[in-house]
Amino acid sequence: MTLANEIERLRQIEANRNDKFVEQFEGVLANIAGLNDPASVVALAEFFDDDCEFDELMFSIIHTIEMYDDETYCQELLKAAPDLCSRSPRWASIVFMRVLNSDSTRKQLVLLLRNSSIKTKDAIRDLMERINERGAEFMEKTTPVIIAAN
Repeated sequence: MTLANEIERLRQIEANRNDKFVEQFEGVLANIAGLNDPASVVALAEFFDDDCEFDELMFSIIHTIEMYDDETYCQELLKAAPDLCSRSPRWASIVFMRVLNSDSTRKQLVLLLRNSSIKTKDAIRDLMERINERGAEFMEKTTPVIIAAN
């Protein structure tokens, strides 16, 4: 069982949805978690879908990718950020709000973001600005991230 095989299984499950879709998808997520492969963060990001009818499935993906230490998680999440932010802005916002709400994870994100690509910095800065549009209460957490993205 490899990460690539399990990701392909998720694609097949998604393409051939049936009444056991959620159960099958979550079973493969459990297999992926068991692999303990940090590359799963980027690989699973493709499955975030703003139009998904099963929010619990999206949260299962979040719980699977959040299992890594802060440095590994943020490093991998930043790799996925440009595509995730453009393809699924709702879930990108949810994922990164969870990062912002953890002091240690947020600090790690800021440290790693400073050395990220321009594309990644632009995606994160735009996402933080969209989060700030929801209310000023987020600015305390998003400001250090925005500064690191500049």
